[in-house]
Amino acid sequence: MEHRKIVKIGGSYYISLPKRWIDAHNLKESSIVAVKAGRGVLEVYPVGVETKMEIAEIVADDFLLQRLVTSYLDGAEIVDIRFRDDLNAELIDKLEKTLRLLVGAEIVEESRNRIVIQCFLREDYDIPSLIYRVDRITSSMYVDAVRAILKKDKELAQSVISRDDKVDKLFFLIVRLIRSSLKKAGLKSNELLKLLDYRLAVRNLERIGDYGEAIAKISLGVNASIPEFFEQLAVFTGKIAELQHEVVKSFINKNIYESSRYEKILKNLYNELNELRNEALKKGLPPITYLTVDRIIRIVEELEDIAGLTSG
Repeated sequence: MEHRKIVKIGGSYYISLPKRWIDAHNLKESSIVAVKAGRGVLEVYPVGVETKMEIAEIVADDFLLQRLVTSYLDGAEIVDIRFRDDLNAELIDKLEKTLRLLVGAEIVEESRNRIVIQCFLREDYDIPSLIYRVDRITSSMYVDAVRAILKKDKELAQSVISRDDKVDKLFFLIVRLIRSSLKKAGLKSNELLKLLDYRLAVRNLERIGDYGEAIAKISLGVNASIPEFFEQLAVFTGKIAELQHEVVKSFINKNIYESSRYEKILKNLYNELNELRNEALKKGLPPITYLTVDRIIRIVEELEDIAGLTSG
């Protein structure tokens, strides 16, 4: 946030505009801007000019993929990657796998030692709607992962694992949108806090997806048959999934009363799951039992954090 002094000349008031904003929108002396006065806010928009694209230039090294993701999250519209050596099939394959996780990012130019990536994104994404999508996918993951163990269904387990890529894809998109919004001038404090809360909540949901994936991976290497235990756990995960939808809904709607109520329910579930884990240890049940319960407990903790964003 920059501070500017108001200057009075004659009967009019003036304020200088940041040079980097002028340069970014290709403005110059006598350029026309649109001015919109709102309650407590004055917004200035460029008119009839072409906005400069945000370009990130990367020299490839051992952290190339991390630098690419960071550039995407920072809002770069063009990522220009230069390579010291000639490109090889293995490196291109790694780049393409990473790009599959970045919504709208595509290779638009490729040569012997250079790749240019452009991000084609709509500007009308609704962040809460995207969070609801992450909610639906992640809750289905741990429910199906437990079902996969119960039914010894390795195909279902693989399906859960593949869903984690969808979660990561949405996570990166939401973080990019949040960062882009944070760069806008004139954000009110309540808008700023809302965006920061969205960032925290979507991170919690992304971790829930990771725990669901972890359960599915555990199930692939185990052939133990403990139907009674996992039938009981399936009932728990069904309740938690229903509760997750309500927690996310109350968070988006900023319903403090509902969020506080869900926090209490989650604490009770946490205690019940701890008892179930301890029981599995006492009975000497196979490790898959208490390892799976442990992941479910972590999921409940993430949901408590989301509920706490509203009720705290």
